[in-house]
Amino acid sequence: MKTLGLSLFLMASSSWALPSYQVPEMQVRAHYRNTFNLPPLTYLSNTSPSINNHGDVTFKLMAVDGTPNQAVWYKGKSDSKWQIVFVAPEDRYVSDPSVNDRGEITYSPYTEVMSDGLFVFDTKSGTTIEKLAGPAHKIVFMAYVQTLNDGTSVFRGMGTDFDRGFYEVNGGLKTIAMEGQRNFGTPSAYLFKPAVNDKKHWAFKVRVGERGEIGNEQSDQILLVKPTPQGYDKIIVAQDNKGDVNSPFTGFGNGVSMAQNGLVAFVGHDKNNRKSLVLWENGSMTTLVREGQGGISEIEMFSPKVNSSGVVAFRAKNEKGLRGIYVASKDGVKRLIGEGDSIPTDLGPGQILQKQDFPGFAGDIDINEKNELVFACVVATTDNQITGDAVYRISPAGL
Repeated sequence: MKTLGLSLFLMASSSWALPSYQVPEMQVRAHYRNTFNLPPLTYLSNTSPSINNHGDVTFKLMAVDGTPNQAVWYKGKSDSKWQIVFVAPEDRYVSDPSVNDRGEITYSPYTEVMSDGLFVFDTKSGTTIEKLAGPAHKIVFMAYVQTLNDGTSVFRGMGTDFDRGFYEVNGGLKTIAMEGQRNFGTPSAYLFKPAVNDKKHWAFKVRVGERGEIGNEQSDQILLVKPTPQGYDKIIVAQDNKGDVNSPFTGFGNGVSMAQNGLVAFVGHDKNNRKSLVLWENGSMTTLVREGQGGISEIEMFSPKVNSSGVVAFRAKNEKGLRGIYVASKDGVKRLIGEGDSIPTDLGPGQILQKQDFPGFAGDIDINEKNELVFACVVATTDNQITGDAVYRISPAGL
């Protein structure tokens, strides 16, 4: 793998230091001729893997074992074998799964008209429970599903009236926020992808307005809400210049990330339509990365992911337009691997595919509290012949 230098944007600080990383470790490879850690004739597409703090990994399969059925794959870091924990019926799709530190995998099967419900597979006992029935609650679709370490499940759901809401499930269904209503004092026309930590803090982007006012002329805010005995405290992390003329932002990326200790990361857009990666901490914002600086030409439109060390993982293009996986903190920014870089495969030395108009990476990435990352990519031979879609885990040195 090529090693690129560290570009410092701010004064170095040991508390925000970026780790050095080991060589990426392949989890799976899918190809019509052969596979690795997968049944034959199994396929990936737009994969967004999830990793917990033990290094366990899960993600969705688009088709499995020669069938068109979607499925959920899992492997514990210390396990010698992988497993398929769920195979959807042929007429069902399945949401991107997530795995918590208790080894519980959360997913939601659905059709085009109704969600089956919210399900949790316990990797320790091998049992599955239905946390919530979709039809009984008239929920058409459940997205961004996860189960917190206390057993509470959370998700964004869309009902039969097509309004989206944020929900918690722990014995019963609790509505946190709903489109078309005033949530935490903010009229909410559209609720974007949320981030939830184990303290049940919610961070998310909201389009401010009444029901149906979802046009780009409306203002956007990034909110952080925290439960209290009386309800919720609301913090406006950032808002665009449609709502605050003094704001440096004209808009935001749709995905917001939050760490267990409350750090928030998001992508902001400026008046020149350049994007920046921003870290929020207790009311203070720091720009970690800006397009056109530090060898980064474009921050890709995928959700950044932050942990409690203030390390943010994200996807971006370098000055040559090649996509890559990066980490950043107040200490600087580091490119871990990108298109055209060498990477080990089960077939021997390979590389991340480098091909014009054909992305070498797919979906969102994830990072845990130990700075381990997971990502999906297209692998190729050293002469750039595609050998499949793959998922990798990359760990800090010494872990």
